[in-house]
Amino acid sequence: MDSAKKLMINIVTWNSVRYLPNIFTSLDHQSSTDFTVTVVDNASTDGTPQWVGEHRADAVLLKNFRNLGFARAHNQAMALAFSRWEGEDLTQRYVMIANPDMEWDEQCIERLIAFMDAHPDIAACGPKLLRATVSVDSDDTHLSAERTDVIDAMGIAIAKSRRVIDRGAGETDTGQYDSATRVFGLSGACVMYRASALQQARMTNDDTATRAVATARVGEWLDEDFFMYQEDVDLAWRMRLMGMECHLVPLAVAWHYRRSPGHAGGWLTAWRSRRIRSSHINYYSTRNHGWLLLKNDQWSNVLRHAIWWLPYECAKCIAGLFSLTQLKAELAGIAGVPRMVRKRKEVMRRATASAQKMREWFV
Repeated sequence: MDSAKKLMINIVTWNSVRYLPNIFTSLDHQSSTDFTVTVVDNASTDGTPQWVGEHRADAVLLKNFRNLGFARAHNQAMALAFSRWEGEDLTQRYVMIANPDMEWDEQCIERLIAFMDAHPDIAACGPKLLRATVSVDSDDTHLSAERTDVIDAMGIAIAKSRRVIDRGAGETDTGQYDSATRVFGLSGACVMYRASALQQARMTNDDTATRAVATARVGEWLDEDFFMYQEDVDLAWRMRLMGMECHLVPLAVAWHYRRSPGHAGGWLTAWRSRRIRSSHINYYSTRNHGWLLLKNDQWSNVLRHAIWWLPYECAKCIAGLFSLTQLKAELAGIAGVPRMVRKRKEVMRRATASAQKMREWFV
């Protein structure tokens, strides 16, 4: 690997082989070549690591023997990046987290790098993220994507109810967010971090005796307890508490895949797929949302915004009585409270932003 490369693009895969031809084609057409790609595979069974090995000798491939989750896999890739950059100026090195189900405009990466180079005070940035409608063939292995001007996310925001919001999701892009570039955080589907900012924001977890030796040594950039979902919001909140800035770069454009209404396997297959996936997402989203708030929210803001978040949380608790998945998630969240309290102590010990300053981000 060329240590002089300015950007490391890290892609975590789990049974993602259908997306790989498109995302690598998109990377091949970038106007900038100042990046290296690392793929961390979480024990795929669909031939993902084999495809990377056969078709992309230029990419670094890390293979896990079991699914370690989105957060742990990205931490592995980040640790590799920092080991390659030892002795380099980390203020001019960048890490991009990217989903496999996306693609970039040809000048997207060049524009993101140029923005970070020109704004050394910015800790993270990301592109205008639009939706691409995808359809799959009869064997559900190859796909075609149609780029649209429908917004997927123009950054993320936090409501006073503590609901996480993808700004502009579902709206047609007419440039309405191009002037509001300062954002709370960015979607983990595609976000670029300054390496020096990541090093400042990483969790050391020195008091967590059960943490694996390798992880304890390098710390955690993304919270591995989250496994998947909302770990990007957690990192964004932590960086905001530390006074770091995050910006949307409207001239840089990328597309995140969304499946078209039709499904090659028929309506029954599609229904089963959605049912299983929604249950999976509901569990991690519910559990991790409680942990997110416990780790990062300031008590004075919790009290000030109680009129908004109490009804929302009460409704979720009531819903949990009728959903086994959500009830399991709530119980798992309670079981993890001691770990989150320990992590909260570290977050708050390093926080520099006042509660009043943080309130400007709650919409």
